[in-house]
Amino acid sequence: MLHPLSGATDMILLPEMWSTGFSMNVGHVAGFSAGTLSWMREMAGRSGAMVTGTMPVEINHRYYNRMYWVSPEGNTGYYDKRHLFGLSDESTCFTPGRQRCRFSWKGWEICPVVCYDLRFPAWCRNTKDRPYDLLICPASWPSARSDVWKTLLKARALENQCFVAGVNRVGTDNNGLPHQGESSVYGPKGELIGRLPENEESVTTFHLSLPELNSFREKFAVLNDMDSLSFL
Repeated sequence: MLHPLSGATDMILLPEMWSTGFSMNVGHVAGFSAGTLSWMREMAGRSGAMVTGTMPVEINHRYYNRMYWVSPEGNTGYYDKRHLFGLSDESTCFTPGRQRCRFSWKGWEICPVVCYDLRFPAWCRNTKDRPYDLLICPASWPSARSDVWKTLLKARALENQCFVAGVNRVGTDNNGLPHQGESSVYGPKGELIGRLPENEESVTTFHLSLPELNSFREKFAVLNDMDSLSFL
């Protein structure tokens, strides 16, 4: 499904644990990570795009829900999911990440978060000295909280004066929990730029303008008035 994107897009976003589905059986699914990352590198090289997505990895006998971004040249960075969903005992299987991250790509400053991280505005908070332009959020967000998904994506875009792209899985997981998809992109005014259909697996390209974002920030300089926050 990604081959038509070759030479026609800059970044490809995949959902949370896209290659295995979200699973607490981390000892089993983490075994696929090496092959999954190799595939991402291959797709990045073929498409000429940055490829992103999460997978479970084992580091020193601990498991992390790790989001990778891979450039066409094979350069790789990662972010470990910080907030683990207590109601599902996610913290009994995974170790939380400790650092906020960002990376640069084609002139954009990009901030990665994963699924449940989206609920925590302080963790997603932009900065006035070096603001990010795009927040990306791969997710396995259930249908029962579909309205919350869309509301939080919009809120993060508004308060951080940035673009937000959330990519969510579809289908029913092994626990019988349905996921609606509805991957969405919001602009810095909170406007919906586009949304994929509900309950439908699909690939869509959205066009974002960095000059338009910078122009809006100059005219409505909210970030200049932000409080400075410190993070562990």
